[in-house]
Amino acid sequence: MSYSISKPLPMACLALLLVQACVLTFPGSAQSAQLAKPGLPFEPPRQAITLEPPAGWELQTHLFDSKGNTLPLAPSNFRRLGEARAGEVSDLHTLTFRFAESTRLTGIKTTHDFRIEKGGSCAEGTSYQKGATCTLLVRFTPQGPGNRLGRLNISTSNSPAPKAFGLGGYGYSPVISFIPSAISTVAGTFPASVGLLSGAQNLTFDGGDTLWVADTGNGLIRHLDSSGNFTTLASGYTGVQGIAVDTFGQAYFDVPSTGKMYEIYDYGPVVQVSGTGTASCPASAPCTLSSEALGTPGEMSMDPYNHLFFVDSHQGAAFSTVQPIPANLIFLYDPFPYQQSPSAAMAVDAGDNLYSLWANGGVCEIVQQSLYNAENSNVSFNKIAGGHTCGFAGDGGLAGNAEIGNKIGQIAFDAAGDMYFSDQQNQRVRRIDYTTGVIRTIAGNGTAGYTGDGGSAAQAELSTPTGVAVNSSGAVFIISSAATGQVIRRVGPQGYINFGNQAKGKASAALQLKVTNTGNSAMTLTNSAITGVNAADFKVDPLTTTCVLTVGSTLYSSQTCKVGIIFTPSGVGTRTATFTLIDNTITGTDSAALNGTGTLPAPTFTITSPANGASFHSGTAVTFSVSVTSGSSPAPTGTVQFKVDGANLGSPVTISSGAASTSVTGLTQTTHTLSATYSGDANYAAAGPISVSITVTAVKLGSLVSLAQTASAAASCGPTQFAASVSSASGPVPTGEVQLLDGSALVASGTLSHGEILLTPRALTPGTHKLLASYAGDDLHLPAQSATLVDVIAPTRPCTGPVSGGASRAPASLP
Repeated sequence: MSYSISKPLPMACLALLLVQACVLTFPGSAQSAQLAKPGLPFEPPRQAITLEPPAGWELQTHLFDSKGNTLPLAPSNFRRLGEARAGEVSDLHTLTFRFAESTRLTGIKTTHDFRIEKGGSCAEGTSYQKGATCTLLVRFTPQGPGNRLGRLNISTSNSPAPKAFGLGGYGYSPVISFIPSAISTVAGTFPASVGLLSGAQNLTFDGGDTLWVADTGNGLIRHLDSSGNFTTLASGYTGVQGIAVDTFGQAYFDVPSTGKMYEIYDYGPVVQVSGTGTASCPASAPCTLSSEALGTPGEMSMDPYNHLFFVDSHQGAAFSTVQPIPANLIFLYDPFPYQQSPSAAMAVDAGDNLYSLWANGGVCEIVQQSLYNAENSNVSFNKIAGGHTCGFAGDGGLAGNAEIGNKIGQIAFDAAGDMYFSDQQNQRVRRIDYTTGVIRTIAGNGTAGYTGDGGSAAQAELSTPTGVAVNSSGAVFIISSAATGQVIRRVGPQGYINFGNQAKGKASAALQLKVTNTGNSAMTLTNSAITGVNAADFKVDPLTTTCVLTVGSTLYSSQTCKVGIIFTPSGVGTRTATFTLIDNTITGTDSAALNGTGTLPAPTFTITSPANGASFHSGTAVTFSVSVTSGSSPAPTGTVQFKVDGANLGSPVTISSGAASTSVTGLTQTTHTLSATYSGDANYAAAGPISVSITVTAVKLGSLVSLAQTASAAASCGPTQFAASVSSASGPVPTGEVQLLDGSALVASGTLSHGEILLTPRALTPGTHKLLASYAGDDLHLPAQSATLVDVIAPTRPCTGPVSGGASRAPASLP
């Protein structure tokens, strides 16, 4: 099914609710009722100054909802000042005050949606007698869209605390929200590195942009005003769950464990509004809220007409008119029994459509049910997001084709009707656009954690996000776990794009900034610009931009367009600029921070010699060379620092023709690491270090080999022998093997002894032979060969004559 939220109440009729009677027609409406006189659940003590009822107060009738329930008339200390468009001059309203006793006015102040104009008779420092009246002229100046809430504080000499009078109105204004947006932690929610909240589930904003928090684990109801101050307004309630605020500023919360609901009246006393009865309370026979016990009430949601909806275990949901007194109570039908848990997500939109999560049997869907169906136990509903697979998918497409997780913390809406929900399983907060049904992630990258402040919300880490609320400027507030406890994270409305690293002078791919009007009237563009320190590095890409950025163009409520931006850094390091829309929003401008880091391209940097693993003899000069090149112009310049085992090898060497080299001698006999680092220049980044390993071994000495035939014991008989000797000019006597070669044939071999050896070859045939001695070398001496010895071998005969010295021996056998 498609995304099909019923349209909110027509704005013209809704605005009339603020000033006069209006006939409201809801789906299934068939009857009307006359408005009863207003009543209050708490009567404040008598005040020195009171607000006079407006003319025709008793005549306002025919305010009713679809079942004939009377809509709330403002309390006696509250005035609606009609409707107004942001930036336009609205009607002037006269408020009349009566003095119950003689006093002096000491102060008159209003909140920023309402402005006191000159011409009234109430003046600071003036004394008034009992029964006297004075007037103030007040103009509604909305600072945001939708129901607006403010306060008029008047101080008198008779009371140390100012008397507060509520002011309300309905504002029309465009609001621009960006994706991606910047994320931060709300100041005060992470004191001393400890999260302020504990187990908190729900947030809500009132019409004055005060943030209300049901701090479940701490048993507190807190609110954060526009000045950033936290105030505790209720304490000692174990396990508070839901929180909602009506258009008059009265706050409601519930406690599931006791089945009770409470109201915080006028930011002061806490009053229980539920009772102890056990009636069934169907739509056909509503009960009185103050008479009935609730069934583990949980998450709350308030519609624009002060109808309070909340999770309740009787049938899954409940509905109360809240005001006037006595408030009606109806137990609504939710077709999903697991929604009866007080922590189940349930919300209502401006058209009184109910939303909840269906997560069962592998199905994860957000579904929509009309109030009429809920009142009449009708199972009919629409699928809004998700489907028959739980998971994460579909961002940028229709929500009905997407995948969502099996746990939602809270559902909320902005002034345009866009839906926000915390997708806990996926550690994200996602938005579904009202007009298109497209789903997008606005915060969270899917990893549980507490990181990313100061950057893009879509790249930040969230941890089990629960509560979600949207203020009138389009900022989204999220309860998320931190290292200890919980904090509140703020997303936007300012945009934030980070291009990361980009080569100097090279254009990046276009990144898109999604621009959405989350207000309730059209945004008209006056101009757009990129400004800032490095504005020239960023430009709008017309090929990926769908926003019309010409003067006078419009972006309607809930409409989204895209601005593509390209980053071409003209320098290195951090580069910043701001993309700004100048328009008709409250502030007149809406901006997104643009960030990137300019980098230099790396050259091709290699070692050309020596080869990795090469071996050198001690004392040999080693040439160390590198090349520094690039495939584009200009050629790299700069220097190369050579190092041996981490120590600089002289001063840096200037690159010439793409190369640099040096030489090194005197290396010890071991393995050494030769490394080089390129300095970089104006066009290329520094590079390296790059390295090779070499081995240095001992130096080998030269060898001299000699060969000679020995004198025979008997000149004409016995074997032929040859004496070989190997010597060196310095160092120890050579050792090792010597071979006797006859041409290429090996005829004898042996090991040197004191540099000498006597070689007896096998039988050499009579005749001429060319003999040489070949020395194989040792650890300290190089191989060498003797000169060729030409020898004539005679035929052998037996030895019979005397030997030298008179000795005689038997003839030697022939070899």
